[in-house]
Amino acid sequence: MLSNNNVINEKQGKMKYHLPTVPSSKDTELLTEQLEKTVVKFVQKLGIRPNLNGYHLLVRAIVLAVQSPQLLRSITKELYPKLAMDQGKNARSVERNMRKAIESAYEYDPQRVQSVFYYKVDKPFISEVISMAVESIRHEQ
Repeated sequence: MLSNNNVINEKQGKMKYHLPTVPSSKDTELLTEQLEKTVVKFVQKLGIRPNLNGYHLLVRAIVLAVQSPQLLRSITKELYPKLAMDQGKNARSVERNMRKAIESAYEYDPQRVQSVFYYKVDKPFISEVISMAVESIRHEQ
């Protein structure tokens, strides 16, 4: 998007445009909304039902991990506490809810969960699901 700050270079007679360096809040909201839709599609592809608390926590965790990849290095010490603070819960319940959501999807249809991974996996860990989601979302973009 071009800004309204036009500058005419008189020697060359050409227009120069100053591009905005920081995206507007409207652009950021659109990007976040699109990212969230992509994450929801991934989580639904796993077969996790949206009526579970872990579904919403997993969506939020993946969005945070895409936006801040350094959170993947220390999921239990950084990501869970950040989610817990945002949701008004403790880190143990955040981990438990996400684990139970993944387990319920795996128990209901193990082949569906396994089809998302490109390597052989039994019941996936939360870190595997989040990492796979981040990689597949980055690959799509």
